Amino acid sequence: MIRAIIFRLHLSVAVAAGAVVLMLAATGVVLSLEETVTGLVERRYFAAPGDGAERLAPEAIIEAAGLAATSLSYRADPRAPVLVHEGRDRYARVNPYTGRVVGLGPGRLEHFFEAVHDWHRWFNVSSGSVRRARAVTGAVNVAFLFLLLTGPILWIPRPINRRSLASVFILRPRARGAWRDLNWHQAVGIWSVLPLAVIAATGVTTSYPGAGDRVYPVVGRVVPAEGWPGGVEGGGEDGVALEGAEEGARGPGADLEAVLATAEGWAPGWRTLVLNVPRPADREVRVEVQGGRAGQPHKAGLLTVDAATGAARGWESFADDTPGRRAQLFLRHAHTGEYWGLGGQLLAGLFSLAAALMVWTGLSLALRRARRFVRLRRSLRG
Repeated sequence: MIRAIIFRLHLSVAVAAGAVVLMLAATGVVLSLEETVTGLVERRYFAAPGDGAERLAPEAIIEAAGLAATSLSYRADPRAPVLVHEGRDRYARVNPYTGRVVGLGPGRLEHFFEAVHDWHRWFNVSSGSVRRARAVTGAVNVAFLFLLLTGPILWIPRPINRRSLASVFILRPRARGAWRDLNWHQAVGIWSVLPLAVIAATGVTTSYPGAGDRVYPVVGRVVPAEGWPGGVEGGGEDGVALEGAEEGARGPGADLEAVLATAEGWAPGWRTLVLNVPRPADREVRVEVQGGRAGQPHKAGLLTVDAATGAARGWESFADDTPGRRAQLFLRHAHTGEYWGLGGQLLAGLFSLAAALMVWTGLSLALRRARRFVRLRRSLRG
Protein backbone atom coordinates (compact mmCIF):
# COMPACT_ATOMS: atom_id res chain seq x y z
CA MET A 1 0.00 0.00 0.00
CA ILE A 2 2.71 2.48 1.01
CA ARG A 3 4.78 1.51 -2.03
CA ALA A 4 1.79 2.11 -4.29
CA ILE A 5 1.23 5.58 -2.82
CA ILE A 6 4.90 6.46 -3.26
CA PHE A 7 4.77 5.22 -6.85
CA ARG A 8 1.76 7.39 -7.69
CA LEU A 9 3.37 10.44 -6.11
CA HIS A 10 6.65 9.72 -7.90
CA LEU A 11 4.85 9.32 -11.23
CA SER A 12 2.74 12.46 -10.79
CA VAL A 13 5.71 14.66 -9.86
CA ALA A 14 7.79 13.22 -12.71
CA VAL A 15 5.12 13.95 -15.30
CA ALA A 16 4.55 17.48 -13.94
CA ALA A 17 8.21 18.50 -13.70
CA GLY A 18 9.91 16.12 -16.14
CA ALA A 19 10.16 18.48 -19.11
CA VAL A 20 11.77 21.25 -17.05
CA VAL A 21 14.15 18.82 -15.32
CA LEU A 22 15.17 17.58 -18.76
CA MET A 23 15.90 21.15 -19.87
CA LEU A 24 17.94 21.86 -16.72
CA ALA A 25 19.90 18.63 -17.16
CA ALA A 26 20.60 19.25 -20.84
CA THR A 27 21.76 22.83 -20.29
CA GLY A 28 23.82 21.61 -17.32
CA VAL A 29 25.69 19.23 -19.62
CA VAL A 30 26.47 22.07 -22.03
CA LEU A 31 27.61 24.42 -19.26
CA SER A 32 29.95 21.79 -17.80
CA LEU A 33 31.95 22.05 -21.03
CA GLU A 34 31.97 25.86 -21.23
CA GLU A 35 35.39 26.62 -19.77
CA THR A 36 37.03 23.72 -21.60
CA VAL A 37 35.53 24.69 -24.97
CA THR A 38 36.22 28.42 -24.62
CA GLY A 39 39.77 27.64 -23.45
CA LEU A 40 40.42 25.55 -26.55
CA VAL A 41 38.98 28.25 -28.81
CA GLU A 42 41.07 30.89 -27.03
CA ARG A 43 44.24 29.06 -28.05
CA ARG A 44 43.86 30.20 -31.63
CA TYR A 45 44.79 33.68 -30.41
CA PHE A 46 47.98 32.48 -28.71
CA ALA A 47 51.25 33.71 -30.18
CA ALA A 48 54.75 32.78 -29.03
CA PRO A 49 56.84 35.86 -28.21
CA GLY A 50 59.78 36.44 -30.53
CA ASP A 51 63.37 36.25 -29.38
CA GLY A 52 64.11 39.10 -27.01
CA ALA A 53 60.51 40.36 -27.11
CA GLU A 54 59.40 42.25 -24.03
CA ARG A 55 55.85 42.58 -22.82
CA LEU A 56 54.30 46.01 -23.27
CA ALA A 57 53.33 48.05 -20.25
CA PRO A 58 49.63 47.93 -19.26
CA GLU A 59 49.17 51.56 -20.33
CA ALA A 60 50.46 50.73 -23.83
CA ILE A 61 48.15 47.71 -24.07
CA ILE A 62 45.17 49.86 -23.08
CA GLU A 63 46.08 52.42 -25.73
CA ALA A 64 46.45 49.69 -28.37
CA ALA A 65 43.02 48.24 -27.52
CA GLY A 66 41.32 51.57 -28.20
CA LEU A 67 38.74 51.01 -25.45
CA ALA A 68 37.77 52.87 -22.30
CA ALA A 69 39.37 50.08 -20.29
CA THR A 70 37.95 49.06 -16.92
CA SER A 71 40.15 45.99 -16.36
CA LEU A 72 42.96 43.94 -17.88
CA SER A 73 43.05 40.15 -17.63
CA TYR A 74 46.45 38.43 -17.82
CA ARG A 75 47.06 34.70 -18.16
CA ALA A 76 50.12 32.93 -16.74
CA ASP A 77 50.85 31.46 -20.18
CA PRO A 78 53.13 34.02 -21.90
CA ARG A 79 51.58 33.18 -25.28
CA ALA A 80 48.08 34.22 -24.22
CA PRO A 81 46.66 37.60 -25.26
CA VAL A 82 45.67 40.20 -22.69
CA LEU A 83 41.94 40.78 -22.43
CA VAL A 84 41.15 44.49 -22.16
CA HIS A 85 37.61 44.88 -20.84
CA GLU A 86 35.33 47.87 -21.29
CA GLY A 87 32.61 47.11 -18.76
CA ARG A 88 31.15 43.61 -18.74
CA ASP A 89 29.91 43.33 -22.31
CA ARG A 90 32.89 44.30 -24.45
CA TYR A 91 36.56 43.35 -24.61
CA ALA A 92 39.54 43.17 -26.94
CA ARG A 93 42.27 40.55 -27.15
CA VAL A 94 45.66 42.25 -27.46
CA ASN A 95 49.01 40.65 -28.22
CA PRO A 96 51.06 41.72 -25.16
CA TYR A 97 54.31 41.99 -27.18
CA THR A 98 53.22 43.74 -30.38
CA GLY A 99 50.08 45.57 -29.23
CA ARG A 100 48.10 44.13 -32.15
CA VAL A 101 44.40 43.57 -31.51
CA VAL A 102 43.86 39.92 -32.43
CA GLY A 103 40.17 39.67 -31.59
CA LEU A 104 37.12 41.47 -30.29
CA GLY A 105 34.47 39.99 -28.06
CA PRO A 106 32.13 38.71 -27.05
CA GLY A 107 31.65 36.49 -30.09
CA ARG A 108 29.04 33.95 -31.08
CA LEU A 109 30.41 31.30 -28.74
CA GLU A 110 30.22 33.59 -25.71
CA HIS A 111 26.69 34.66 -26.66
CA PHE A 112 25.70 31.00 -27.02
CA PHE A 113 26.93 30.06 -23.55
CA GLU A 114 25.35 33.19 -22.08
CA ALA A 115 21.99 32.16 -23.55
CA VAL A 116 22.43 28.63 -22.14
CA HIS A 117 23.18 30.15 -18.72
CA ASP A 118 20.00 32.22 -18.91
CA TRP A 119 17.91 29.19 -19.88
CA HIS A 120 19.40 27.12 -17.08
CA ARG A 121 18.80 29.77 -14.42
CA TRP A 122 15.54 31.45 -15.42
CA PHE A 123 14.25 30.18 -18.80
CA ASN A 124 15.89 33.11 -20.62
CA VAL A 125 13.02 35.44 -19.65
CA SER A 126 13.16 39.23 -19.57
CA SER A 127 14.71 40.91 -16.53
CA GLY A 128 11.32 41.77 -15.03
CA SER A 129 10.35 38.10 -14.77
CA VAL A 130 13.66 36.69 -13.54
CA ARG A 131 12.61 36.43 -9.91
CA ARG A 132 9.49 34.40 -10.72
CA ALA A 133 11.41 32.21 -13.16
CA ARG A 134 14.09 31.48 -10.56
CA ALA A 135 11.35 30.46 -8.15
CA VAL A 136 10.09 27.98 -10.74
CA THR A 137 13.53 26.46 -11.30
CA GLY A 138 13.90 26.23 -7.52
CA ALA A 139 10.57 24.41 -7.25
CA VAL A 140 11.63 22.03 -10.00
CA ASN A 141 14.87 21.32 -8.13
CA VAL A 142 12.76 20.49 -5.07
CA ALA A 143 10.61 18.20 -7.21
CA PHE A 144 13.69 16.52 -8.66
CA LEU A 145 15.09 16.03 -5.15
CA PHE A 146 11.80 14.35 -4.19
CA LEU A 147 12.11 12.03 -7.19
CA LEU A 148 15.67 11.15 -6.20
CA LEU A 149 14.61 10.33 -2.64
CA THR A 150 11.58 8.23 -3.60
CA GLY A 151 13.20 6.52 -6.60
CA PRO A 152 15.44 4.12 -4.64
CA ILE A 153 12.43 2.99 -2.59
CA LEU A 154 10.70 1.94 -5.81
CA TRP A 155 13.84 0.45 -7.31
CA ILE A 156 14.44 -2.02 -4.45
CA PRO A 157 13.52 -5.34 -6.09
CA ARG A 158 11.13 -7.86 -4.60
CA PRO A 159 12.17 -10.50 -3.82
CA ILE A 160 15.76 -9.49 -3.15
CA ASN A 161 18.16 -11.97 -4.69
CA ARG A 162 21.23 -11.95 -6.88
CA ARG A 163 19.32 -11.89 -10.14
CA SER A 164 16.89 -9.14 -9.12
CA LEU A 165 19.71 -6.95 -7.79
CA ALA A 166 21.65 -7.42 -11.03
CA SER A 167 18.63 -6.16 -12.99
CA VAL A 168 18.75 -2.92 -10.98
CA PHE A 169 22.50 -2.31 -10.68
CA ILE A 170 23.76 -3.50 -14.08
CA LEU A 171 23.05 -1.49 -17.24
CA ARG A 172 21.80 -3.58 -20.16
CA PRO A 173 22.78 -1.61 -23.29
CA ARG A 174 21.26 -4.22 -25.63
CA ALA A 175 17.84 -4.24 -23.98
CA ARG A 176 14.86 -3.09 -26.03
CA GLY A 177 11.46 -1.54 -25.45
CA ALA A 178 9.98 -1.08 -22.00
CA TRP A 179 12.58 -3.39 -20.44
CA ARG A 180 15.34 -1.11 -21.75
CA ASP A 181 13.66 2.02 -20.37
CA LEU A 182 13.10 0.42 -16.97
CA ASN A 183 16.63 -1.01 -16.75
CA TRP A 184 18.31 2.23 -17.83
CA HIS A 185 16.10 4.30 -15.52
CA GLN A 186 16.94 2.14 -12.51
CA ALA A 187 20.61 1.40 -13.19
CA VAL A 188 21.56 4.97 -14.07
CA GLY A 189 19.49 6.27 -11.17
CA ILE A 190 20.94 4.00 -8.51
CA TRP A 191 24.52 4.95 -9.41
CA SER A 192 23.77 8.67 -9.77
CA VAL A 193 21.33 9.34 -6.96
CA LEU A 194 23.77 10.77 -4.40
CA PRO A 195 25.65 13.22 -6.69
CA LEU A 196 22.37 14.32 -8.28
CA ALA A 197 20.85 14.89 -4.83
CA VAL A 198 23.76 17.23 -4.07
CA ILE A 199 23.28 19.06 -7.37
CA ALA A 200 19.53 19.43 -6.79
CA ALA A 201 19.89 20.53 -3.15
CA THR A 202 22.53 23.15 -3.97
CA GLY A 203 20.34 24.35 -6.83
CA VAL A 204 17.53 25.02 -4.35
CA THR A 205 19.75 27.26 -2.21
CA THR A 206 20.76 29.35 -5.21
CA SER A 207 17.16 29.71 -6.46
CA TYR A 208 15.65 30.58 -3.07
CA PRO A 209 17.70 33.23 -1.21
CA GLY A 210 15.57 32.65 1.91
CA ALA A 211 16.48 28.97 1.99
CA GLY A 212 20.12 29.81 1.38
CA ASP A 213 20.17 32.27 4.30
CA ARG A 214 19.11 29.42 6.61
CA VAL A 215 21.55 26.90 5.18
CA TYR A 216 24.67 29.06 4.87
CA PRO A 217 25.40 29.49 8.60
CA VAL A 218 25.25 25.72 9.08
CA VAL A 219 27.29 24.76 6.02
CA GLY A 220 29.83 27.52 6.67
CA ARG A 221 31.03 25.75 9.81
CA VAL A 222 32.34 22.78 7.84
CA VAL A 223 33.68 24.56 4.73
CA PRO A 224 37.50 24.71 5.02
CA ALA A 225 38.73 28.25 5.58
CA GLU A 226 42.31 27.74 4.41
CA GLY A 227 43.68 30.85 2.73
CA TRP A 228 45.49 30.94 -0.61
CA PRO A 229 48.39 31.15 -1.09
CA GLY A 230 49.57 29.40 2.05
CA GLY A 231 52.51 31.74 2.50
CA VAL A 232 54.06 34.50 0.44
CA GLU A 233 57.48 35.99 1.02
CA GLY A 234 57.08 39.58 2.11
CA GLY A 235 53.34 39.19 2.61
CA GLY A 236 51.32 39.92 5.70
CA GLU A 237 48.55 38.02 7.40
CA ASP A 238 45.39 37.33 5.43
CA GLY A 239 42.62 39.87 5.66
CA VAL A 240 44.70 42.63 7.32
CA ALA A 241 46.56 45.61 5.98
CA LEU A 242 50.22 45.06 5.21
CA GLU A 243 53.08 47.18 6.38
CA GLY A 244 52.98 50.60 4.78
CA ALA A 245 49.23 50.46 4.26
CA GLU A 246 48.63 53.85 5.80
CA GLU A 247 47.56 56.44 3.28
CA GLY A 248 50.25 58.79 2.06
CA ALA A 249 50.50 61.57 -0.44
CA ARG A 250 49.50 60.55 -3.93
CA GLY A 251 52.22 60.51 -6.54
CA PRO A 252 52.01 61.90 -10.05
CA GLY A 253 49.91 58.98 -11.34
CA ALA A 254 49.22 55.27 -11.26
CA ASP A 255 52.15 53.02 -12.18
CA LEU A 256 50.24 50.01 -13.53
CA GLU A 257 53.42 48.20 -14.52
CA ALA A 258 54.63 48.29 -10.90
CA VAL A 259 51.19 47.17 -9.74
CA LEU A 260 51.28 44.25 -12.16
CA ALA A 261 54.79 43.24 -11.07
CA THR A 262 53.69 43.19 -7.43
CA ALA A 263 50.66 41.05 -8.24
CA GLU A 264 52.74 38.57 -10.26
CA GLY A 265 55.20 38.17 -7.43
CA TRP A 266 52.54 37.89 -4.74
CA ALA A 267 51.50 34.33 -5.58
CA PRO A 268 53.98 32.47 -7.81
CA GLY A 269 51.36 29.84 -8.69
CA TRP A 270 48.84 32.31 -10.10
CA ARG A 271 46.80 31.34 -13.16
CA THR A 272 44.94 34.57 -13.97
CA LEU A 273 45.35 38.19 -12.89
CA VAL A 274 42.56 40.72 -13.33
CA LEU A 275 43.90 44.26 -12.88
CA ASN A 276 41.08 46.75 -12.29
CA VAL A 277 42.03 50.02 -13.98
CA PRO A 278 41.93 52.83 -11.39
CA ARG A 279 40.24 56.16 -11.85
CA PRO A 280 42.45 59.27 -11.77
CA ALA A 281 41.60 60.01 -8.13
CA ASP A 282 42.12 56.45 -6.86
CA ARG A 283 45.03 55.88 -4.49
CA GLU A 284 44.82 52.09 -4.73
CA VAL A 285 44.43 49.42 -7.39
CA ARG A 286 42.65 46.15 -6.81
CA VAL A 287 43.94 43.03 -8.50
CA GLU A 288 42.06 39.72 -8.51
CA VAL A 289 44.59 36.89 -8.20
CA GLN A 290 43.32 33.47 -9.28
CA GLY A 291 45.33 30.33 -8.67
CA GLY A 292 42.76 27.89 -10.05
CA ARG A 293 40.00 27.63 -12.59
CA ALA A 294 36.84 29.70 -12.54
CA GLY A 295 34.59 28.59 -9.71
CA GLN A 296 37.41 27.92 -7.21
CA PRO A 297 37.09 30.79 -4.72
CA HIS A 298 39.37 29.02 -2.22
CA LYS A 299 42.20 29.44 -4.74
CA ALA A 300 41.70 33.16 -5.30
CA GLY A 301 42.09 36.45 -3.49
CA LEU A 302 41.97 40.21 -3.84
CA LEU A 303 45.24 42.14 -3.60
CA THR A 304 45.19 45.86 -2.87
CA VAL A 305 48.22 47.73 -4.25
CA ASP A 306 49.35 51.33 -3.94
CA ALA A 307 48.60 52.94 -7.29
CA ALA A 308 51.68 55.18 -7.33
CA THR A 309 54.39 52.97 -5.82
CA GLY A 310 53.15 49.45 -6.53
CA ALA A 311 53.54 48.45 -2.87
CA ALA A 312 51.16 45.76 -1.58
CA ARG A 313 48.72 47.19 0.95
CA GLY A 314 46.28 44.40 1.72
CA TRP A 315 45.23 40.87 0.88
CA GLU A 316 41.79 39.29 1.22
CA SER A 317 41.32 35.58 0.56
CA PHE A 318 38.60 32.98 0.91
CA ALA A 319 39.65 32.45 4.53
CA ASP A 320 38.75 36.05 5.36
CA ASP A 321 35.13 35.72 4.27
CA THR A 322 32.45 35.09 6.86
CA PRO A 323 31.32 31.46 7.25
CA GLY A 324 28.03 32.35 5.57
CA ARG A 325 29.80 33.88 2.58
CA ARG A 326 32.13 30.90 2.29
CA ALA A 327 29.14 28.57 2.35
CA GLN A 328 27.39 30.63 -0.33
CA LEU A 329 30.39 30.43 -2.65
CA PHE A 330 30.95 26.76 -1.88
CA LEU A 331 27.34 25.72 -2.56
CA ARG A 332 27.14 27.83 -5.71
CA HIS A 333 30.21 26.19 -7.23
CA ALA A 334 29.52 22.74 -5.75
CA HIS A 335 26.30 22.83 -7.82
CA THR A 336 28.37 23.04 -11.00
CA GLY A 337 31.28 20.93 -9.74
CA GLU A 338 33.67 23.83 -10.43
CA TYR A 339 34.80 23.96 -6.81
CA TRP A 340 36.83 20.76 -7.43
CA GLY A 341 38.32 21.91 -10.71
CA LEU A 342 38.07 20.37 -14.16
CA GLY A 343 37.40 16.85 -12.83
CA GLY A 344 34.50 18.01 -10.67
CA GLN A 345 33.06 20.06 -13.51
CA LEU A 346 33.16 17.16 -15.95
CA LEU A 347 31.65 14.81 -13.36
CA ALA A 348 28.81 17.28 -12.81
CA GLY A 349 28.24 17.29 -16.56
CA LEU A 350 28.29 13.48 -16.66
CA PHE A 351 25.71 13.24 -13.87
CA SER A 352 23.61 15.90 -15.59
CA LEU A 353 23.65 13.66 -18.65
CA ALA A 354 22.57 10.79 -16.39
CA ALA A 355 19.69 12.94 -15.11
CA ALA A 356 18.59 13.67 -18.68
CA LEU A 357 18.64 9.94 -19.46
CA MET A 358 16.65 9.18 -16.29
CA VAL A 359 14.00 11.76 -17.17
CA TRP A 360 13.79 10.57 -20.77
CA THR A 361 13.34 6.91 -19.83
CA GLY A 362 10.99 7.81 -16.98
CA LEU A 363 8.72 9.82 -19.26
CA SER A 364 8.90 7.02 -21.82
CA LEU A 365 7.73 4.54 -19.16
CA ALA A 366 4.92 6.91 -18.15
CA LEU A 367 3.83 7.26 -21.77
CA ARG A 368 3.84 3.48 -22.25
CA ARG A 369 1.76 3.13 -19.09
CA ALA A 370 -0.73 5.72 -20.35
CA ARG A 371 -1.06 3.91 -23.68
CA ARG A 372 -1.73 0.61 -21.93
CA PHE A 373 -4.37 2.31 -19.79
CA VAL A 374 -6.10 3.78 -22.85
CA ARG A 375 -6.06 0.44 -24.65
CA LEU A 376 -7.51 -1.29 -21.58
CA ARG A 377 -10.35 1.20 -21.31
CA ARG A 378 -11.14 0.82 -25.01
CA SER A 379 -11.18 -2.96 -24.72
CA LEU A 380 -13.52 -2.79 -21.70
CA ARG A 381 -15.86 -0.45 -23.55
CA GLY A 382 -15.80 -2.74 -26.57
